[in-house]
Amino acid sequence: MSGKSKKLTRRKFIDLGIQGYAGLQLASLAPGTLLSLSGCTLGEAKTFHGVCYHDCPDSCSWKVTVKHGVITAFAADKNNPFTAGKLCGKMETFPQDIAFHPDRIVTPLKRVGEKGQGKFEEISWMQAIREVAEKLTASVEEYGSESVLPFGYMGTQSLIQKSAMSKRFFTKLGASNLSETICGAPAVTGNLLANGQTTGVLPEDIVNSRYIILWGTNTKKSNIHLWPFILKAREQGAKLVVIDPFKSVTAMEADLHIQPMPDTDVALALGMMHIIINEGLTDNDYIERYTLGFEALKAHVQNYDPASVAAICGLEESQIIDLAHEYAKAKPSLIRYLIGMEHSHNGGDAFRAIGMLPSLTGAWREHGGGLMHFTYELFGKALNWERLDMHSTLAEKETRFINMVQLGRVLNNRRLRPAIKTLFVFNANPVVSIPNQNLIRKGLEREDLFTVVVEHFITDTAKYADYIFPATTQLEHWDIADSWGQVYINLNQPAIEPIGEAKPNSEFFRLLAKEMGFTDPCFEESDLDLVKSVVDSDHPYLEGITFDYLMEHGWAKLKIPEPFMPHAQGGFGTESGKCEFYATSLKNNGHALPKYRAVRYRNSRDYPLQLMTVKATKNFHNSSHANVRHLIETEGAPTLEIHSKDALSRNISNGDLIRVENRNGSVIIKARLKNRIRPGVVLMPSGFWPSHIKGSSTANALTNDRLTDLGGGAAIQNCRVQVIKYEPEASVSETTDTHVKYT
Repeated sequence: MSGKSKKLTRRKFIDLGIQGYAGLQLASLAPGTLLSLSGCTLGEAKTFHGVCYHDCPDSCSWKVTVKHGVITAFAADKNNPFTAGKLCGKMETFPQDIAFHPDRIVTPLKRVGEKGQGKFEEISWMQAIREVAEKLTASVEEYGSESVLPFGYMGTQSLIQKSAMSKRFFTKLGASNLSETICGAPAVTGNLLANGQTTGVLPEDIVNSRYIILWGTNTKKSNIHLWPFILKAREQGAKLVVIDPFKSVTAMEADLHIQPMPDTDVALALGMMHIIINEGLTDNDYIERYTLGFEALKAHVQNYDPASVAAICGLEESQIIDLAHEYAKAKPSLIRYLIGMEHSHNGGDAFRAIGMLPSLTGAWREHGGGLMHFTYELFGKALNWERLDMHSTLAEKETRFINMVQLGRVLNNRRLRPAIKTLFVFNANPVVSIPNQNLIRKGLEREDLFTVVVEHFITDTAKYADYIFPATTQLEHWDIADSWGQVYINLNQPAIEPIGEAKPNSEFFRLLAKEMGFTDPCFEESDLDLVKSVVDSDHPYLEGITFDYLMEHGWAKLKIPEPFMPHAQGGFGTESGKCEFYATSLKNNGHALPKYRAVRYRNSRDYPLQLMTVKATKNFHNSSHANVRHLIETEGAPTLEIHSKDALSRNISNGDLIRVENRNGSVIIKARLKNRIRPGVVLMPSGFWPSHIKGSSTANALTNDRLTDLGGGAAIQNCRVQVIKYEPEASVSETTDTHVKYT
């Protein structure tokens, strides 16, 4: 190719696609449109099985039909009883939106402009891999292998493309490890301390419940395939309670909405315990047989009387008392909690305290009673996990862990030894999804930071890359998926050939390993070999579930004994085998019992409003799909929810353009007055790309990278801001991105 530098335009991407893969035709969005791909093998119609790759509890099954090189159908699998023939709105037009998007990267790219400008030239795979290997080798020789940081997360949660080969590569290299704590870590840590495991009531069994609490989860929007089972339970007489600081679409459907102030959930749970214990609503037999530390807990919760808790949570005493009474007396009662409340200073203890409630009341004794959390541990038992974890056998030494929550801090830390000199980003878009956006940008701008990105699009993170490699989509590679929210395993078959020069994540790391001189046999394993090995297990949960079975059916439900009542007779995963109200392991640091800890804020007078940043978008998933034109137009411009009292005091009306600001940065956005949040609280959706927004900043430009009480998670909800009417200033940059953008 010519050495002449040239900026890649939208038109150029399409041209490259045609050059690299003859006959690519971009489909319109009209129903029934055929997605033409003449490079596919011609022949009779064939149906391929697949699974959604998003970080979502539903993990939906789908089918793709291809005839004469054309995708003629893409739809949810009607045979899977959990997917039940329905995909979410984000995924219904997935082939058009992602695989055939006109801006998709179809060839490797090399930076030719300043970091962040997004100026690249095309380059061959061979040359790009060689140059990356040379630069990586030189950097490791000068600074050491721990100067390399892999930043990959849940851009795909399917097991092969997520990390199977990348973990082998970075372990062999001796790179720093990434602590993947942005989501789930406090929740898991809190639940493990109390119950020793996260597995509880299975999703379909919620139909047996008669009192359902959805705590910190917007189920109707973010867990849509659980919602029909909840509706069935309600038809059979169940009462639905939602506990959420935000009046979500799920809360609007509830029989009762409890709306505490953010980061006060642990106090509410301890207040419920105070009432349940003091009024004799406990199951004393269950407590005696299957729990430890009850007397310590009983004494501890005396500090959480209804009046004190009401003051902390901003609730009426009667709300707390009635909730505790109803929950303790209902049979079966179920608490479903998810990630919502973990992103707070007290997030880990909130999960820990709430996780104790079913053991106080004996709710575990009933089918459909107890706690519903994650399901991934069931797959951990069933699958041949050793094949996925074999990277550990390549380790020549222990290497440090870097918390992903504090990426900006790490990239700008001059005292860190060794400093991060090489960054690989894959399955992630940290400029959008990680706290302290402006500090991350500052770190990515470093000229001495070598950055490699594997992606589908030039995201706001990829703009800072030195090299970008085109990745395949879920339609173009082998994979297999477990789930953290249900009990179905799914096979993903490639339905079409890779678009342009795109390659699977796994193949990128194989090629780089070869160029680096890594000769271990594990780098020669194909994706298909890995998929087959994952189900090569004699665990009873996989009885009859083979690769051949999955090739025929696409999915299978784990063979879990029915009825599944894991703690009806104890059997907790703790060392004692009991629910532990008192954590002996945390005795020395004063954290043996969950407690509410108020957060003190600096400059609270300057920034009086508490900011909540939530996954409130309907059409985006984290930052995925946020560059799809018709989804952007359907979603509408982002807004800041602000209570009418707070708006009135600032002379702000509905629809006004406002500036939300604090010490970290500012966001220009429109005001929305619907009073779905409490006075003193404002709410901003996450997931929008900064390059599409006026001022080029989104929610994480405001959030802090402070850590939670347990698990090292992101306490992003403990963020204070001020809101003022927007006054145009020369200092506010206007985006020149060619995508659809909001104003």
